[in-house]
Amino acid sequence: MNPYFFTGIGGGILLLLILTAAPLLCGGFLASDEAGCGVPRRLVERYLYGLLLTWGLFELCALPFVLLKSSFRLLCIVYGILLLLFCVAGLAHALLSRKKKDKAKEPADPADLRSLLPWIPVFLLLAAQIVFFVFFRHLDGDDSYYIAQSVISLQLDSMFQRDAYTGYTIFLDGRHALATLPLWISFLSAVSGIHPAIIAHSILAPFFLTLLYACYGLLGDRLLQKKRNYLPLFLILLGLWYSRSHVSLFTAETFAYTRTWQGKAVFSNLIIPLAFCFLWDLYHEKKGSLKRLLLLSICAVFSTTAAVFLLGICYGCAALSLAVARAVSEKKLRPALKAMLPLIAAALPLAVFGFLYLLIRR
Repeated sequence: MNPYFFTGIGGGILLLLILTAAPLLCGGFLASDEAGCGVPRRLVERYLYGLLLTWGLFELCALPFVLLKSSFRLLCIVYGILLLLFCVAGLAHALLSRKKKDKAKEPADPADLRSLLPWIPVFLLLAAQIVFFVFFRHLDGDDSYYIAQSVISLQLDSMFQRDAYTGYTIFLDGRHALATLPLWISFLSAVSGIHPAIIAHSILAPFFLTLLYACYGLLGDRLLQKKRNYLPLFLILLGLWYSRSHVSLFTAETFAYTRTWQGKAVFSNLIIPLAFCFLWDLYHEKKGSLKRLLLLSICAVFSTTAAVFLLGICYGCAALSLAVARAVSEKKLRPALKAMLPLIAAALPLAVFGFLYLLIRR
């Protein structure tokens, strides 16, 4: 049986829509309407939040299929229908929101071409890194598992039920079963007709490198606040730091360039910066912070099972820091304890995934 749903130009167009249009349509549910935000920041936020929503939807959709040892092809059909419904709902939400905004429309600031000049080195640096990565990349040995698992899911219509190194049938790969990123790569391959190795190496790798700068751009935008004109310099320094940080096989920077499509690289270079963005929003009591943290917890496990304790530790440290800050500023214990509640709630999905992991590994 042909494992691909679509092939040729139609499959390529569908892949492009899934990676671009779907996140933009879904991102309106979580994007903020903060006053003073420029159009570029709103678009980046909308896209990243929408991408997290599509990842979280895939994780919640795929997990029952994995645990019940169901068909991968059936998972693709169910997820495709759900994604389409979310896109339609996102489009309707965007149209309704636009009608409300038109009634109280704020005058837009005139565009200044000079403000775009500092961004030219950022885009040139990113383009150079993408070109270097695509044509001179280091092939990582972990592909013998991750890409093989994606190919097995696509070709044999099973999920984490075969040893990726030998092909032998196993009960369930409990170590990796909760992290469904390889299955998402298989899904992209199934709907586009492109081999999973090509999807991972030649499409997702440049895509994730661009997202890395987008995530750190949001973080820098929050940290700089009234000095946002320094944001291009922040990203240039970030790019230089990443390009000179190959001091070990296990740094986040090394993962970004040698294992870009793997879950550990997605977690360390995309999830962690977004976690600090959302924690900053929570500290400043921005609307929707808890929803984004909850979604991020699900997406973290989507990338790697290690996120259960790594992101949990991050939330725990943030909760203690926030409690101390509130106690010092308000001189009362009750506000400090209350400040910890959102982070405790955000860690609940991690606790559930951790419990499932222990059950699977028994």
